[in-house]
Amino acid sequence: MDNLDREIVARNNREFWKIINTLSLLMIFIIAYFFILMQVSGLIAADTAFHIAYMDKFFNHEIYIPHPLWHVCTYYLSHFLKVDYGIAASIFTAFIITLYAMIIYKIAKRLDDSQENEAKWYLITFVALTIGPFFWLNYYAKIYMGPGSPSVWHNVTLLTVKPLALLSVFYTIRFFAFTQYRYFFWAAAITLLSIFAKPSYIIIFLPALVVYMLFKKYFDKRQLWFASTIILFSLAALVYQYTHEFGKGNGSSIIFDFLGVWSIYTPSVTASVLMALGLPLLITLFNIRSIAQNEYIKFTWLLVFFAFILFACFAEGGERYMDGNFSWSWHLSLSLIYVFTTIEYFKQYYVMPPGVRYTLLGIMLYQLYVGWYFLVEMINGVAYNSSYDSFPFFFG
Repeated sequence: MDNLDREIVARNNREFWKIINTLSLLMIFIIAYFFILMQVSGLIAADTAFHIAYMDKFFNHEIYIPHPLWHVCTYYLSHFLKVDYGIAASIFTAFIITLYAMIIYKIAKRLDDSQENEAKWYLITFVALTIGPFFWLNYYAKIYMGPGSPSVWHNVTLLTVKPLALLSVFYTIRFFAFTQYRYFFWAAAITLLSIFAKPSYIIIFLPALVVYMLFKKYFDKRQLWFASTIILFSLAALVYQYTHEFGKGNGSSIIFDFLGVWSIYTPSVTASVLMALGLPLLITLFNIRSIAQNEYIKFTWLLVFFAFILFACFAEGGERYMDGNFSWSWHLSLSLIYVFTTIEYFKQYYVMPPGVRYTLLGIMLYQLYVGWYFLVEMINGVAYNSSYDSFPFFFG
């Protein structure tokens, strides 16, 4: 086969995968649209209907929402398209989920050294978008509660912050690698915007950023200016949110409560952490040399560490204690570490010994099955916090 033939084959391959990716994104959007519409209609247990109910009160200045990005976008989309809030919520959230899938694909492509490997990037996107935690029915009959999950589908504000958080990590590391102003701008703008989607990301990003810079000894003038910009604007926004959320005599507050909330939802926090993080931890340990050069994974592990500290040590006092609102950072950090370690796994796939490679693949496929089972059961009306009596093909 000469060079011209190879170029024709490569071009045809690219065109084929463009069609596959376009159809896949369309399928994701359609499924997500009807999934959120079912949440709006009360057919699926979720927070969506509550957030929709907040919108008019928010725009009439009757209540304060500290993270109104989803509400604002849904509200104006509803008026622009002249549709009700439920339809607008379904369209906007489906767009966010589809955007998240696109970002995973683009980042996987950017971080992969091999060329023209669309099938791999497609597989990475599919896995990272839907994978669930490790689940053992005989230990604890709830999939999501306790360990948390890299794939959470019932909270629209978490879905809104996910693409922003992923882009924030990507552009932050790109900035430190190249110190170019375009990465400065995108990292800072996206990170600050994430505060208004859900502050669960910025409260783990800030300490991770400081620790990362200290470890790497990033004290260059431009690097310090980058950190100062994000820290100062973030702290100002967080102080404003805190005083308006907790400073109005509503009986709610932030309290120190070591493992208090987390222990309510699991027989063992330690076991739950291992069930949630086992796969990315094993991928990290078995690829320690390549991961030592992977700044995205190192930074994301810092996010996981601070998310663990946050969920383990703090809670909201008052009537919202049982809500476990400090767990959102934990769920978000899981989604990020799964994205980057999944990319690394497939990059190193043929470098790993066969026994390690196939063991990790088996665990990944099992957790992918858990993630899809969890999603399909929600579509069938099973609440995200429900217990399971059986688990087809594995237990019971």
